[in-house]
Amino acid sequence: MSILLIAIVSCFAIAATAPISAEKVKGETAVNVNVMAITPSVFTPSYTAYGSVIADNKLTLSAQVDGQLIYLNSNVVEGGIIGLDELVFRQDNADLSAILSQRQAQWEIARAQLALEQGEQRIAEKDYQMMQQDFKDNDWKIDLDLLLRQPQLSQAKAEINIAQNALKIAERDLSRSQWLSDKRYIVESKNATQGDYLSKGDKVATLVDISHLRVPLYLPRAQASQLRLGQSIRLIQPDTEQRFNATISHIVPILDPSSQLQKIYAEYQALPLQTDALIIGDFVKAKITFAPINNTVRIPLAAIDNGQVWLVGLNSTLQAKAINVLHQDENHAVIKNVFANKEYLVTSKLHRPQTGLTANIVESF
Repeated sequence: MSILLIAIVSCFAIAATAPISAEKVKGETAVNVNVMAITPSVFTPSYTAYGSVIADNKLTLSAQVDGQLIYLNSNVVEGGIIGLDELVFRQDNADLSAILSQRQAQWEIARAQLALEQGEQRIAEKDYQMMQQDFKDNDWKIDLDLLLRQPQLSQAKAEINIAQNALKIAERDLSRSQWLSDKRYIVESKNATQGDYLSKGDKVATLVDISHLRVPLYLPRAQASQLRLGQSIRLIQPDTEQRFNATISHIVPILDPSSQLQKIYAEYQALPLQTDALIIGDFVKAKITFAPINNTVRIPLAAIDNGQVWLVGLNSTLQAKAINVLHQDENHAVIKNVFANKEYLVTSKLHRPQTGLTANIVESF
């Protein structure tokens, strides 16, 4: 019992004289960060698409009248160039000239007959005025249209209209016996030879309009919906780096089934006498710009953390803000400005960042 009592007293003595551990001092943890200043700017979105130049119009040149092909332009061969206002072909028009002369004579005769009938009508009107003094309306029934020669006058007017229309048809047929180029064309195929007898509708050649070209381009639906007809775009020929102006001519409201992209057409018109113009088959790059967006910020992609960015505020603490990326490339993103005045964007990687932590700015850009 004595031994047990001594052991208990010793334990109490040891516990009473044990050293007291120092109290842990509470304090805030600071994190070292690199930051960059925020500089709002205007961002002009753009999209780059690719396509090949194609013809806008093709013309199937056919005979409009019957006759022998007495002249065919020497450039009407595959690959030949037809210039503006250049005579392309002519058919024998002797018969058409004779018909035109006949129609002109018939029209002159009709004009003369109308003039004679108008004179007869004036005489009939004078006779009627004199006859009114010799009879009473109750005693005579007079057909004034016959008396005043109205049917004869109507017939003369109809005949001159018939003759005039026949003359116009003859003039049209004569003019259609030859064809002058209204644009610059390249010959795709030749289908007739000088000396052939052509009936109406026979094919002479197929021509491609090289003054107006267009480029089919494919864009995501979101970008295509921002375009408007007539909008200017820039075409770039990658081999020569030459730039050409074009305009959007068509926006197809259908998604391409293979790519799920929307097709648009850009129209390109070569300048007169331009030697370095685009040609059919050229592969081009199209730079399309959209409406500018104000108050945007360009930031490094490394600063984005799961759809948000970290910033240092006025009280030198970390804060998180959600962002909306408008555009991004390999290294940077453009976002709508969500920063207040004198806030800095954290550009360094953070390990388990928390809102409210004290930030120690190590480097600022």
